[in-house]
Amino acid sequence: MIRKSYATVLILILTLLAMQSYAQKLAFFDFRPARDSVQTSRVISSYNVGSDKDLYLLLSPEVSLQTELAKLAPAIKTEELLASGNYNFDFYIDGNKVYAEKLGPGAILTPDKTTNRPLDIVLISSGRSGLWSINLWDRFMAKAGFILLNAQSKLLEIKISSYVEQNGTKYSQVLARAQIKMTRIPKIIDPLKMGPQPIIAGSGFKLSKARLNRDLIVALNTKIADQTYRMINGIVVLKKGKLLLEQYYNGENRETLHDPRSVSKSITATLTGMAIKDGFIHSENQLLKEFYKLQNYDNYSSKKDSVKIVDLLTMSAAFEGNDDVETSPGNEENMYPTADYTKFTLDLPMVPGRKNGESWSYFTAGTNLVMDILDRNIPGGAELFANQKLFTPLGINKFEWARTPQGRPFGGGGLRLRALDFAKYGQLYLNEGKYNGERLLEKSWVKKSLSPLQVLPGDRPGYYGLLFWNKAFVVAGKSYQVYYSSGNGGNKIYMFKDLPIVIVITASAYGKAFAHIQADEIVEKYLLPAML
Repeated sequence: MIRKSYATVLILILTLLAMQSYAQKLAFFDFRPARDSVQTSRVISSYNVGSDKDLYLLLSPEVSLQTELAKLAPAIKTEELLASGNYNFDFYIDGNKVYAEKLGPGAILTPDKTTNRPLDIVLISSGRSGLWSINLWDRFMAKAGFILLNAQSKLLEIKISSYVEQNGTKYSQVLARAQIKMTRIPKIIDPLKMGPQPIIAGSGFKLSKARLNRDLIVALNTKIADQTYRMINGIVVLKKGKLLLEQYYNGENRETLHDPRSVSKSITATLTGMAIKDGFIHSENQLLKEFYKLQNYDNYSSKKDSVKIVDLLTMSAAFEGNDDVETSPGNEENMYPTADYTKFTLDLPMVPGRKNGESWSYFTAGTNLVMDILDRNIPGGAELFANQKLFTPLGINKFEWARTPQGRPFGGGGLRLRALDFAKYGQLYLNEGKYNGERLLEKSWVKKSLSPLQVLPGDRPGYYGLLFWNKAFVVAGKSYQVYYSSGNGGNKIYMFKDLPIVIVITASAYGKAFAHIQADEIVEKYLLPAML
């Protein structure tokens, strides 16, 4: 009996020593810790996700990530090794594994991979955004944190290991771990103030008298107020062309010109259809070589000659351009520092073995090339044309274009409009190209724009048309097909195939992993059920 007790105590001591070792390698802070040494002061043991404080991890590895990866794959050269692996994060709540993520090779700067200098990892920050670590935390919260964390204290544990992709995935043992008591206590919300916001006069729409489930709108507004749904700025709902719901949050209002990012790519397709209707462009099947002397640009090939306007509108041109791949030559982030976006795009090489029009990849530079074609071929330019043919008939008199370095309208996104005006645009498509009885766009162009012309890759649900997306929502077991414009931050214009409904969501969660997830959830769990 004594020997058994001694053994139990010994195991306990060894366990505590092991945990202490881990604690020295990974610790939580509510400020940005210094990286020059392992910090033991001001380490926090509890945190409220509903607070306004930052949340950091400080990882103090014994050896560099490069060294850890070499242990897993000693035969691989350093450059290939760093491109094949990184850290792996496992999240546990009360001892149950709830989320895991292998960091992409691009996460963490190379100098931080090749030294064992302490690494500060920001998870929550009021002043920083778009970082791999913030996106990691946001994905954890979207998948598990918002569901499991609440006012009752729970133990969050993060374990860090390393991995390498070599004939499958090889993982190291746990390199570091840290625990913290976690709560999510939101602001105190008065439900009496969470009902549908009153619609003031002057919207430009008749008011709808359709049924709306008030309890669901209260629940939705409560989640926006307590920051379960974050950075939502506006919601507008039209039913049968009449205004049913108009709500604003976080400092925006009816007159705010909102940056919808890539939502306005769809408008580039609209203007293309209008230019074809008016004879300035003969067809969406016209070739690039009809508009540019392609031999004067870098990386000329016959494949570049055969790119059609429609290939750019369906994001299926075979350029070496993919915004989803950081290392892609045509990634939009490589375009913005240049002096000429058109030259940047036409200089790009083509992908060997890929045919134009046959596979989809997200390519902002290509959509701006379409706008450049319009601007060059429409008398007076694309901006005047858009104002006369689209904005004025829709009653849109306030807007701001994002512009190229030459001051021309940018076709890849950023056209600022009011939320109500995005709703007018959505109604135009729901009406098959008519607005207030006037035909602005050919019915055939609308049909083609919303058709499933390209199958999206496996990580994205649905289909792609002419700069429009297409998928389905499920409410009470029934599927509802929806066409939509989509932009960074969770900006959306949803138009339903079999329902007379347009929904606009404006948001500013730019670069946030949860942005699109929460917009879809707002529609599927609250707005659609509130109307059906």
